[in-house]
Amino acid sequence: MRLSLLLSLLVCTACDSGTEPSTGELAATWRDSLNASFRTSATARWCRRDSLLELFAVRNDTAVGVAIMPRDSLTGGEYPVFPAIPFNPLRPQATAAARWLDQVELKGFEGTSGKVILTDGRPGTVSGTLDLFFRRTGGPDTLRMTGRFVGVPVESAIAGCGRANRPGAG
Repeated sequence: MRLSLLLSLLVCTACDSGTEPSTGELAATWRDSLNASFRTSATARWCRRDSLLELFAVRNDTAVGVAIMPRDSLTGGEYPVFPAIPFNPLRPQATAAARWLDQVELKGFEGTSGKVILTDGRPGTVSGTLDLFFRRTGGPDTLRMTGRFVGVPVESAIAGCGRANRPGAG
């Protein structure tokens, strides 16, 4: 009984009834057998070497991550979501992943379709919306996640960043 109460409390800490993000935050809601919302600070890292933006938000055991791959430079617009596997060299595109602890296990999901829209923001920040469809890693479950991120500061990624199978990489 105590364990199930503790796990329920952990799940609720990942949920936040307010879904409008403040500056520097990502807020999302999803629907499946466990409907929930999530809002926390986000991080964005730009990989100049591979024209790749990694956007992620993590709180406790809940995380949402998006990789945005423009043609050459980060610009506003729509980025369609494709599964990470099999590899798809098409650009622009995005991939996504999410995880959270439900009442009994850590659930991992990978993006299958949807879109990320980058909107105008201040220099050095990124803002936009998410409309993502996921399937559970190793399982039949699916879900839809919608959300927004506002004024997330963009930092430089590490020197060796980017895709392992980047065109022209030796």
